[in-house]
Amino acid sequence: MAIPLNATFVKSLVDARFGSIDNLVVEWEERVALGQQKAGGSRDRATIYRWLKRGIPSRQDELYGFCATLDVDPIAVLSLSKSFIDRVFSRERLLLQLNAIHRSQFAPLWLIYRPGPGWPNVEISRSYYNRPWNTAEFSHDAKAVTGVYATVRMTAPPEGLLPQAYHFAYRRTNTRDGMWRPYGTVMRFAQKTVLISESGDYQEDKIRRPTRTTVANTYFGDGPAEFKLASLHPFDLDVDPFADGDGIVRFLA
Repeated sequence: MAIPLNATFVKSLVDARFGSIDNLVVEWEERVALGQQKAGGSRDRATIYRWLKRGIPSRQDELYGFCATLDVDPIAVLSLSKSFIDRVFSRERLLLQLNAIHRSQFAPLWLIYRPGPGWPNVEISRSYYNRPWNTAEFSHDAKAVTGVYATVRMTAPPEGLLPQAYHFAYRRTNTRDGMWRPYGTVMRFAQKTVLISESGDYQEDKIRRPTRTTVANTYFGDGPAEFKLASLHPFDLDVDPFADGDGIVRFLA
């Protein structure tokens, strides 16, 4: 099984960052030789051209090794659309509930979305990207405000590369399991912002003016909760629970 890539977009990243597939292959080989990629090996130009045409194999080392060489989050290179989400969501959700992720076409990507007290998965960042995740946390005080869509602003540094991907997770305050539960991702591209959620929602909004800040809404309900954002790239976080609905994409309650 192959994971479909947005081939046109991926090729544009290759051209912008390396100039050619051949140069990307050289960079990948160097990363492996220097131990910057600690799992798996590099691939040749013919293999990469085949991936652009047919999709990348559903294997962890290939997907994360390729994306780490590109310095891009793997979710951002998928061929995503509302119709795509509608087509695959039910099956993927069922496989998750049955604990049968190994049967999923997108099995390597579930490493990003698997709940756990240590989320996000350290293996991804250390073994392939040779750096830690960038994370930020904030809390919802249900005594102060409830029933609102808090505004979350993620700002990339001036030298930050697009696309940026921000993964969202929450956990209930004072629960015994301490589990972080990922519930979606917001991605910022040059011309648009895209949101995908655990409920199967897909939202897309055009960028109206150049800015390093990505804005999204997340719901503050009746109970207290803690939230964590994780990205493979640096960012600053600002949260305003009183700017109700001041965002362009929204995690629906």
